[in-house]
Amino acid sequence: MDTELTLHELERLEAQRKLRDLPAAIVETAWVREAQIEAVIDAVLTVALGAEATAHARHAGEWCARIASALPNGPDPSLARRVGVLGDIDCGVLERIVELRHIAQHASNGLLQQIAGVAREFEAWISPDEFGRSKSPNIVLPAMLANADDATRPIVEALASTLHTTRHARVA
Repeated sequence: MDTELTLHELERLEAQRKLRDLPAAIVETAWVREAQIEAVIDAVLTVALGAEATAHARHAGEWCARIASALPNGPDPSLARRVGVLGDIDCGVLERIVELRHIAQHASNGLLQQIAGVAREFEAWISPDEFGRSKSPNIVLPAMLANADDATRPIVEALASTLHTTRHARVA
């Protein structure tokens, strides 16, 4: 087993141990709250963007989470995902929804905005067109790196590292 995989497994086991130590009522309440927030996000996206745009927003949000995980001292991946998913929704709308108010407060964060921008750009490039064709990440990432500025370059590099890691994990 390689070192990275071993460390990942140890972190997972430690998180699992900590979760078992929490009282069941707290865990259940947290899961219910998270499910409630996700349901509200889905409702807002569907009403504001429609079904197809909602899928693209969700994909961009997942890229945001991966980027945040790969950045040294990056933001919380769950928060980054939510900010990315709701990136096309006006912050004023989010502030009026109790379950999403905390996301509106973070949506103006410069790093989170940059992560969301890179994720949305990447998602737009790799999404299938009207004929079902999509561009390869192997073509898109070098182009994105070439066009990145000093602020977005580390974000695009983090995205590239998540793809590199994902490909190697599938091969192993």
